Amino acid sequence: MKVKTLYTEEFNKECTALGHEIFAQFHPDVIIGVLTGGGFVGRQVAKVSPSKPIYTEIKIQRGGTSKKEKGLLHKILQCLPYSVLNVLRMLESVLLEYKSKKNNPKREGTICLPKDIISILSERKRKVLLVDDAIDSGATLLLIKQYLLNEFPDIDVKIAVITVTTRHPLVMADYYRYNNRTLIRFPWSNDIKR
Repeated sequence: MKVKTLYTEEFNKECTALGHEIFAQFHPDVIIGVLTGGGFVGRQVAKVSPSKPIYTEIKIQRGGTSKKEKGLLHKILQCLPYSVLNVLRMLESVLLEYKSKKNNPKREGTICLPKDIISILSERKRKVLLVDDAIDSGATLLLIKQYLLNEFPDIDVKIAVITVTTRHPLVMADYYRYNNRTLIRFPWSNDIKR
């Protein structure tokens, strides 16, 4: 397990490379970015598509979800060196993986697709690319993929992420840049140095 920091330029390069891998084999009609991180990745990936698919974003609305506090925690994280932050990230990842093995993670919530996308997916067999920044437990992407296949049984759904951080996620990506438990510090992460 290692931690890789992607500042904006490196992040854009990774997304471009991921896009080229995808579009060499799969030509989606619709790309769906999973907010929040998947929106950043999805927008970059969509830019390199030669077929210019329709792009949209979705969010799972979960009851009782609150915004992450960025105040004091953010200030503390900004003061720590990357060597300490990397250890904290790896510890968090190990704890989350252990917790998911023990509790079988499951996401619940409402998935809202725009009406025009529902209409497009209902018309005929479509190819859909679901994009997120990372697969940890895989619970979120599994919920969304199952929802899409239940609502639109004729679609072909593929998943793309920058990294897969666990050995046995609930759902696996079809396309990824890293599948060796690499933890990515993205440009929007709380612990990235400005």
